[in-house]
Amino acid sequence: MRSFTFSAIALLAAAALPAQQSRTTLRPEFRPIAGVLIPTGDLKNVFESAETFGGQLALEVTPAFHVVGTVAWTHGHNKFIGVENRTNVWQSDAGVELNPFPQIGSSWELRPFLGVGLGARTNDYKAPTLRTTTCLAGYGAVGTELQRGVIAFRVEGRDYLTCQESPFNGVKRTRNDIRLNFGVALHLR
Repeated sequence: MRSFTFSAIALLAAAALPAQQSRTTLRPEFRPIAGVLIPTGDLKNVFESAETFGGQLALEVTPAFHVVGTVAWTHGHNKFIGVENRTNVWQSDAGVELNPFPQIGSSWELRPFLGVGLGARTNDYKAPTLRTTTCLAGYGAVGTELQRGVIAFRVEGRDYLTCQESPFNGVKRTRNDIRLNFGVALHLR
Protein backbone atom coordinates (compact mmCIF):
# COMPACT_ATOMS: atom_id res chain seq x y z
CA MET A 1 0.00 0.00 0.00
CA ARG A 2 2.77 2.44 0.88
CA SER A 3 4.66 1.75 -2.34
CA PHE A 4 1.44 2.52 -4.22
CA THR A 5 1.15 5.86 -2.36
CA PHE A 6 4.74 6.85 -3.15
CA SER A 7 4.31 5.77 -6.80
CA ALA A 8 1.09 7.75 -7.14
CA ILE A 9 2.76 10.89 -5.76
CA ALA A 10 5.72 10.45 -8.14
CA LEU A 11 3.46 10.00 -11.18
CA LEU A 12 1.33 12.99 -10.22
CA ALA A 13 4.45 15.09 -9.83
CA ALA A 14 5.90 13.99 -13.17
CA ALA A 15 2.66 14.90 -14.91
CA ALA A 16 2.26 18.24 -13.13
CA LEU A 17 5.77 19.69 -13.27
CA PRO A 18 5.89 20.49 -17.01
CA ALA A 19 2.53 22.24 -16.77
CA GLN A 20 3.71 24.63 -14.07
CA GLN A 21 5.38 27.94 -14.79
CA SER A 22 9.15 27.65 -14.50
CA ARG A 23 11.73 30.26 -13.58
CA THR A 24 15.45 30.26 -12.97
CA THR A 25 15.53 32.27 -9.72
CA LEU A 26 15.94 29.99 -6.70
CA ARG A 27 14.10 31.19 -3.59
CA PRO A 28 15.09 29.97 -0.11
CA GLU A 29 12.54 29.46 2.68
CA PHE A 30 12.88 29.05 6.45
CA ARG A 31 10.11 27.13 8.25
CA PRO A 32 9.96 26.70 12.04
CA ILE A 33 7.57 23.86 12.96
CA ALA A 34 5.76 22.47 15.98
CA GLY A 35 3.56 19.43 16.04
CA VAL A 36 2.87 15.99 17.41
CA LEU A 37 4.34 12.56 16.66
CA ILE A 38 1.64 9.86 16.86
CA PRO A 39 2.76 6.21 16.94
CA THR A 40 0.52 3.81 15.00
CA GLY A 41 0.31 0.03 14.75
CA ASP A 42 2.84 -1.89 16.88
CA LEU A 43 4.79 1.31 17.62
CA LYS A 44 1.91 2.34 19.95
CA ASN A 45 3.17 -0.42 22.26
CA VAL A 46 6.64 1.21 22.41
CA PHE A 47 6.04 5.00 22.46
CA GLU A 48 3.43 7.50 23.58
CA SER A 49 2.31 10.42 21.39
CA ALA A 50 4.56 13.42 22.01
CA GLU A 51 5.18 17.01 21.02
CA THR A 52 7.70 17.78 18.26
CA PHE A 53 9.68 20.93 17.47
CA GLY A 54 12.05 21.64 14.61
CA GLY A 55 12.78 23.50 11.45
CA GLN A 56 12.86 23.13 7.72
CA LEU A 57 14.98 24.77 5.10
CA ALA A 58 13.51 24.73 1.63
CA LEU A 59 14.60 25.88 -1.79
CA GLU A 60 11.86 26.82 -4.25
CA VAL A 61 13.27 25.68 -7.58
CA THR A 62 10.03 26.47 -9.43
CA PRO A 63 6.60 27.40 -8.07
CA ALA A 64 5.73 23.69 -8.38
CA PHE A 65 8.92 22.12 -6.98
CA HIS A 66 10.72 22.55 -3.63
CA VAL A 67 13.72 20.74 -2.16
CA VAL A 68 13.29 20.43 1.63
CA GLY A 69 15.53 19.51 4.56
CA THR A 70 14.02 18.92 8.01
CA VAL A 71 15.44 18.45 11.50
CA ALA A 72 13.00 17.76 14.35
CA TRP A 73 13.18 16.78 18.01
CA THR A 74 10.45 14.90 19.83
CA HIS A 75 10.24 14.84 23.63
CA GLY A 76 9.25 11.18 23.65
CA HIS A 77 8.32 8.69 26.34
CA ASN A 78 8.78 4.96 25.86
CA LYS A 79 6.54 2.33 27.46
CA PHE A 80 9.27 -0.06 28.63
CA ILE A 81 8.62 -1.31 32.17
CA GLY A 82 11.26 -0.83 34.87
CA VAL A 83 13.44 1.75 33.09
CA GLU A 84 13.54 5.54 32.72
CA ASN A 85 10.90 6.33 30.09
CA ARG A 86 12.24 9.59 28.65
CA THR A 87 13.48 9.27 25.07
CA ASN A 88 14.73 12.03 22.79
CA VAL A 89 13.68 11.22 19.24
CA TRP A 90 15.70 13.02 16.55
CA GLN A 91 14.46 13.02 12.95
CA SER A 92 16.48 14.38 10.04
CA ASP A 93 15.49 13.98 6.42
CA ALA A 94 15.61 15.47 2.95
CA GLY A 95 12.88 15.38 0.37
CA VAL A 96 10.88 17.18 -2.26
CA GLU A 97 7.55 18.97 -2.23
CA LEU A 98 5.40 19.19 -5.30
CA ASN A 99 2.73 21.80 -5.83
CA PRO A 100 0.87 20.16 -8.73
CA PHE A 101 -2.19 22.32 -8.18
CA PRO A 102 -2.60 25.89 -9.43
CA GLN A 103 -2.39 28.57 -6.77
CA ILE A 104 -5.82 29.45 -5.43
CA GLY A 105 -6.50 33.10 -4.70
CA SER A 106 -4.75 36.37 -5.46
CA SER A 107 -3.87 38.34 -2.30
CA TRP A 108 -3.90 35.22 -0.09
CA GLU A 109 -2.61 32.20 -1.96
CA LEU A 110 -3.69 28.67 -0.98
CA ARG A 111 -0.91 26.32 -2.07
CA PRO A 112 -1.60 22.58 -1.49
CA PHE A 113 1.39 20.25 -1.78
CA LEU A 114 2.52 16.62 -1.78
CA GLY A 115 5.94 15.44 -0.62
CA VAL A 116 8.27 12.48 -0.23
CA GLY A 117 11.60 12.12 1.54
CA LEU A 118 14.17 9.90 3.16
CA GLY A 119 16.32 10.29 6.26
CA ALA A 120 17.23 8.85 9.63
CA ARG A 121 15.64 8.63 13.06
CA THR A 122 17.61 8.39 16.31
CA ASN A 123 16.04 7.19 19.55
CA ASP A 124 18.19 8.46 22.42
CA TYR A 125 16.92 6.53 25.45
CA LYS A 126 17.69 8.21 28.79
CA ALA A 127 17.76 4.92 30.70
CA PRO A 128 21.42 3.92 31.20
CA THR A 129 20.60 0.28 30.40
CA LEU A 130 19.19 1.12 26.94
CA ARG A 131 21.43 1.95 24.01
CA THR A 132 20.79 4.73 21.50
CA THR A 133 19.62 3.47 18.11
CA THR A 134 19.51 5.06 14.65
CA CYS A 135 17.55 3.69 11.69
CA LEU A 136 16.38 4.65 8.20
CA ALA A 137 13.06 6.49 7.82
CA GLY A 138 11.02 7.51 4.78
CA TYR A 139 7.87 9.61 4.54
CA GLY A 140 5.00 10.69 2.33
CA ALA A 141 3.45 14.09 3.04
CA VAL A 142 0.38 16.12 2.24
CA GLY A 143 -0.34 19.67 3.32
CA THR A 144 -1.05 23.23 2.37
CA GLU A 145 0.26 26.76 2.78
CA LEU A 146 -1.80 29.91 3.09
CA GLN A 147 0.59 32.59 1.83
CA ARG A 148 0.48 36.34 1.62
CA GLY A 149 3.64 38.03 0.43
CA VAL A 150 6.69 36.50 2.12
CA ILE A 151 4.82 34.92 5.07
CA ALA A 152 2.81 31.70 4.95
CA PHE A 153 0.97 29.58 7.49
CA ARG A 154 1.52 25.84 6.99
CA VAL A 155 -0.05 22.57 8.00
CA GLU A 156 1.52 19.26 6.98
CA GLY A 157 0.85 15.60 7.70
CA ARG A 158 3.70 13.12 7.30
CA ASP A 159 3.26 9.35 7.28
CA TYR A 160 6.61 7.83 8.31
CA LEU A 161 7.74 4.29 7.63
CA THR A 162 10.75 3.63 9.86
CA CYS A 163 13.13 0.94 10.88
CA GLN A 164 12.74 0.50 14.64
CA GLU A 165 15.69 -1.18 16.36
CA SER A 166 15.17 -2.73 19.79
CA PRO A 167 17.43 -1.10 22.42
CA PHE A 168 17.56 -4.46 24.22
CA ASN A 169 18.55 -7.01 21.57
CA GLY A 170 19.17 -5.04 18.34
CA VAL A 171 16.33 -6.71 16.41
CA LYS A 172 15.04 -4.39 13.66
CA ARG A 173 11.42 -4.15 12.59
CA THR A 174 9.55 -1.85 10.22
CA ARG A 175 7.16 0.47 12.04
CA ASN A 176 4.83 3.35 11.23
CA ASP A 177 3.89 6.68 12.77
CA ILE A 178 2.33 9.97 11.76
CA ARG A 179 3.61 13.47 12.43
CA LEU A 180 1.38 16.53 12.18
CA ASN A 181 3.32 19.77 11.70
CA PHE A 182 2.07 23.31 12.10
CA GLY A 183 4.17 26.36 11.42
CA VAL A 184 5.04 29.35 9.35
CA ALA A 185 7.21 29.81 6.32
CA LEU A 186 9.35 32.82 5.58
CA HIS A 187 9.81 33.06 1.81
CA LEU A 188 13.05 34.93 1.25
CA ARG A 189 13.33 36.85 -1.99
